[in-house]
Amino acid sequence: MAKFSIGTQKRIKIHDADLRSAYSSEKTSISSTTGDYPRFDFSNLDCIFEVACKNKKLFPSINIDKGTPDDALVSSYLHRWILSYCNAMATLPSNRIASPKSSCSDPVVKKMVQQIQGLSDDTANNKELAHIIFMSAENVLGNLLEEYISSCIKDYGWIWCAGNTLKSIDFCNSSGKILLQIKNKSNSENSSSSSVRKGTTIKKWYRLGTSNQNGVLSPDYKWEKLNKIIKASQKKGSQLPDCNMTEDAFVDFVINAVIKNPEIITEK
Repeated sequence: MAKFSIGTQKRIKIHDADLRSAYSSEKTSISSTTGDYPRFDFSNLDCIFEVACKNKKLFPSINIDKGTPDDALVSSYLHRWILSYCNAMATLPSNRIASPKSSCSDPVVKKMVQQIQGLSDDTANNKELAHIIFMSAENVLGNLLEEYISSCIKDYGWIWCAGNTLKSIDFCNSSGKILLQIKNKSNSENSSSSSVRKGTTIKKWYRLGTSNQNGVLSPDYKWEKLNKIIKASQKKGSQLPDCNMTEDAFVDFVINAVIKNPEIITEK
């Protein structure tokens, strides 16, 4: 496998007409009665595709078989790109099963904590297990955040760019004029996310900040800022009530997801 992206590759010249033709062809193949997703509704992905076509650097890098000939690269890329979206929408984060860790914990870390706190072997093992569960929950929280937001803003003309369909972009409005990056915490941004915004009007929002009152740290939630972004994007004369996402509603969403699917986090 080798990484390939329509927006950054220099091997071949890609004409817009050929790109659109290949996209249409791959959609037809995937949504046919013998395809992976028969009769799939591509209306939202069509909007995402148009956004990416206007700024091809927003097309993400995807693994493509190294032996793929140049004249098949675009079709192969778009086939995987479309499937990535379909797979993401078919299995929402709240329905996914957590994967066990792919590497073992470092035994010396437990030894350090055990020594400092004077813990028995059993207590140290329990603390290590609790740490694994907490990390598993934190790993899935960002995806649940996007799912919750999507459920709240889709009626306002916003589209969830699920399946990494746009590089470092999580939502776009139906016109494609507003792009939004979602982060769970103020310190969770990476360099890739920040570099995508340079010279653009891409908006960034994070859920959890930190308030420091006389040395006491406490959560500072930013839902009102996101509600304002959604309100500002509404068309004049819209009959919809103002979007009103809250931390309490998000917590309820997460708790319900865990109740329905306890395997969403793992202790392994």
